[in-house]
Amino acid sequence: MEAPTPASALIHSSTLVIMGIYFIIRFEILFEFSYVTNYFITVLGGLTIATGAVAASFQNDIKKLVAYSTVSQMGYLFCGAGFMCYSEVLFYLIMHALNKAFLFILVGYTVHFYSGNTDMRFMGALANYSSDTAFLFLIISLNLTGLPLTSGFFAKEFLVFQTLKNDLITQFVRFT
Repeated sequence: MEAPTPASALIHSSTLVIMGIYFIIRFEILFEFSYVTNYFITVLGGLTIATGAVAASFQNDIKKLVAYSTVSQMGYLFCGAGFMCYSEVLFYLIMHALNKAFLFILVGYTVHFYSGNTDMRFMGALANYSSDTAFLFLIISLNLTGLPLTSGFFAKEFLVFQTLKNDLITQFVRFT
């Protein structure tokens, strides 16, 4: 997307990307009656996780990297919605939106710091120039990866625990 970073942060982290997941949560009563639809959502979520992670691995543009990592994280939310863990998905959604918005703001500051350059191959030694920004990048990235005792860890653990607690995986395996 070609937009200033604050605008892309608003679009990616809090409006357009999240609305599809929110509508699934909002209309959960319709999805609880159809195992076929939930199975399709779960498979689509798994493909989204893989596609977003692979695409993010090969990016040199820092804004595209963050955008593709958002795509991968939305796959986790689709899988959680497919397993009918709606309150856990909402909790993870809020945690992810807050962290990703902050990450996009940090990316915007970094791009501005490097005179508008978004290519990560020409960015280096950020800790030497701006140690506070490098520290914030580290904290947010550890939070998004789910390092233990962070909000990302608790959100992901809550989602996985609820999925296993409800024994929905067995139901999906039996269905196929």
